[in-house]
Order: sequence, then C-alpha cells, then structure tokens
Amino acid sequence: MKLKERLYRFRSFWIFPLLAVLLLYVTFRSETQAGLLNLVWLFPLGLLIWSLLEYGLHRFVFHIRFKVQNPRLRDVLNASHLSHHAAPRDPTKLLVDPVYGLAISAALFGLLLIAFGDAARAVGAMVGVWAGFLYYEAVHYRVHMNLPGSGLIAWQRRAHFYHHFTNRDRCFGVTTPVWDYVFRTELPRSRR
Repeated sequence: MKLKERLYRFRSFWIFPLLAVLLLYVTFRSETQAGLLNLVWLFPLGLLIWSLLEYGLHRFVFHIRFKVQNPRLRDVLNASHLSHHAAPRDPTKLLVDPVYGLAISAALFGLLLIAFGDAARAVGAMVGVWAGFLYYEAVHYRVHMNLPGSGLIAWQRRAHFYHHFTNRDRCFGVTTPVWDYVFRTELPRSRR
C-alpha cells in the first residue's frame, strides 16, 4: 500500500491527534483558569466516556436497521456497520469514517461544554475520548486483519468474533468488556 493510500485509509490517526493538539493549544492559551493539571482527571474521564460511547453506539445504534424513505440516507445509516458484519475482513469496512467521527465529536463536545461550562475542560475530556477512539480503531483493525496474537489482543479478538459470528446481541465492547459486564452482555464463561 502506498503512503498516500495509507494516509487516506488511516486518516483518523493524524486528523484527531492534530485536532487535539490544536484545540489544547487554543483553549489553554485563552482560558486563564485552565491548567494542564486538569488533564490528570479529564483524560481518564474522556477514556471512560469513550468506553460507554463505544458500547452504547455499538449496541443501540449500529445494529438498528433504519427504515427511512430516502434511499440514500437509508444506505448511509444502515450500510457502514451492517456491511462490516457482512464482510468482516474487508479493510475498507473496518475503520470509522472520520466525517462520522467528527460529527459525533462535535455533538459530544457541545454536551461537554454545557456540562463543564469551560472549553478547556471540554477539550481535555475530548482528548481522552479521541485517545479511546484511536485505540478502538487500532484494536478493531488488528483483530480483523492480523493473526490472533496472545494476551489482551487474543481476548479482544475472541470476544469480538463471538459477537460477529455467534451472537450479535453480546460482546459490544471491542476495547473493554466493562460495560458488557455491567449490562450483562459479556462473553459467556464457556467461551472465555
């Protein structure tokens, strides 16, 4: 794969870090009360938010077959994740379209801005969310495109493939099983 193709396919891995650095720079320069110490708690909070977002979107949104009159909108809403399930080893269907990621990020940033009342804190949490998202992208790609490996990646692959090939109503967390345990959708003991 040529460099240009890699930069395009894996564009989230340069778009979101670049956006994070830019927003951190702008907000921490303009917000007088902001400090890097806030990142000590905001970054992990963002990771936690990401893990819940990953679980919630995967469980409650991505598996819904939307019945919309407009065929183009219906294809956009239904195609991405459902086509990934139809062709799980197709590298073009593994990564989230950055436009979708940016749209979700904008909505989440708005909610965090309202919750914190402070742009720097909202950005700090978003940096954690984006780190979680990029970890998800890396794990999801590796789980589908590489050999099983061992340790954590092997466990993630086993749980994710159980979701893909055995039971689509379980194992919604790709990067962490925390919310699967909380909501009782975890990998059955017999498959661990």
